[in-house]
Amino acid sequence: MNKLSAPILAGAAWIAVSVPALAQAQKSPQPAPDYRVGVLEQRLRDLELQLAEIKAKQTESDSRAAVVDLKRSTSNQYKDLSDRLENRPAVKLDDGRFTIASANGDFSLSLRSLVQFDYGHFAQGRNPASVDLSSGSNFRRAQLGLVGTAWRDWSYNFTYDFGGNGVEKNGYIYYAYVEYDGLKPFAIRAGAMTPFLAIEDATGSGDLQFLERPSSVDIARNIAGAPGREGVEAFVQGDTYLVSLAYTGKKTTDAASFDAQEALVGRASWLAVSQPDVKWLLDGHFTQVLHPADLAANTNASNVFSFSNGTELAVDASKTVNTGNIDANRVTEFGFESAAEYAGFFGQGGWFHYEIDRRTAIPNPHFSGWYAQASYSLTGEQHPYDPANASFRSLRPNHPLGTPGGWGAWEVTGRYSNIDLDYLPFATAANGGVPGGNQNVWNVGVNWYPTNGLRFMVDYYNIHVDHVNAPANDISADAIGIRSQISF
Repeated sequence: MNKLSAPILAGAAWIAVSVPALAQAQKSPQPAPDYRVGVLEQRLRDLELQLAEIKAKQTESDSRAAVVDLKRSTSNQYKDLSDRLENRPAVKLDDGRFTIASANGDFSLSLRSLVQFDYGHFAQGRNPASVDLSSGSNFRRAQLGLVGTAWRDWSYNFTYDFGGNGVEKNGYIYYAYVEYDGLKPFAIRAGAMTPFLAIEDATGSGDLQFLERPSSVDIARNIAGAPGREGVEAFVQGDTYLVSLAYTGKKTTDAASFDAQEALVGRASWLAVSQPDVKWLLDGHFTQVLHPADLAANTNASNVFSFSNGTELAVDASKTVNTGNIDANRVTEFGFESAAEYAGFFGQGGWFHYEIDRRTAIPNPHFSGWYAQASYSLTGEQHPYDPANASFRSLRPNHPLGTPGGWGAWEVTGRYSNIDLDYLPFATAANGGVPGGNQNVWNVGVNWYPTNGLRFMVDYYNIHVDHVNAPANDISADAIGIRSQISF
């Protein structure tokens, strides 16, 4: 490097260092920051936060109002729906019986039915030529009815029967009554009914242990009671007692008469022992016919009355014992019954007395009958006591057919029945003799209850009718009776 180059390089270096410094020195000086700007910026941020909070609160308030409105609307809808559900009629189908009831319980209506189809076969002995017992079948009962309550304190029962011995295919009013229950335990009913008479009489047709009631009971109940009897009845009923008095007239199936029969029917029952496994029922009753029906106008002097009954197997309509028409001023009947139950054993029996008060000087005839029956539940069920009728109902299976291990309820039964309609049988009718006959029936059977509403029965009968004054008129027969039954 020569002497000239060194000064040139040194100058260039100085210029390079000095120019940026000079440029920096030539710039205008920056003013100091203003603190008021920061304050304004902070206020702006605070306002934005406050605005956001206000918006959030407004949204929350709107949401709360919406929720309140929704709750109010939902509550109103729930109350309306609840009211509708509470006021909706209750519909049930218990054991096959259709029932509809108002929400307040003031009104109810139930559909009930009982159908009994019977078959009977007679093996007859050396009977007189005039006696030919008929084998065959019939619908012993084919009932359809409406029962229920009205205006809370009233009840009703309208039942029509299209079956029966001798009235099949015709139909007749079985029940048609209204009852006032607002003075419990007192009640009163009026219309066509079965007035309370005795234990076996009050036992429902679907609860009988045998195909028919014993002759002694059947004769007693048909004097002034039995289904379709028109009248009025007052009674007091509790869990262990029943006392009743009825004023009755004709039956709905009676032939036309002038001045209908008038009678009183009374009953008193007491459940003397009432334990879960032990029950004992005592019963007494009476019937007084105050005025037999006139056969026609102005024929009061020709009033008559008669007692009769059949074989206790109703597929045959024959009257195997019969007093015939007897001149009558009044008719009296009374009797006593008792029923007891212990575990699966059940027993029942009764004695009945019948009198006809003539208007003539010849002796007044009197007759009697009795029965005793027993049963044993093979499957352990008991016959439930029914305080409404002071009687016992049929078995209710603990293990119905179709349930695990269920075969329904089974029971074996036996009964002896007697009715004696002989009075001075060796005397002539003019001297007061009534050779009505003396009938004895032995009966054993088996009952099967697959479920509460179904029942099948098989009964064997040994029947003897004696006429001490005319042995040639005696009747003997063996018979088999079978029944299939459905009820609800």
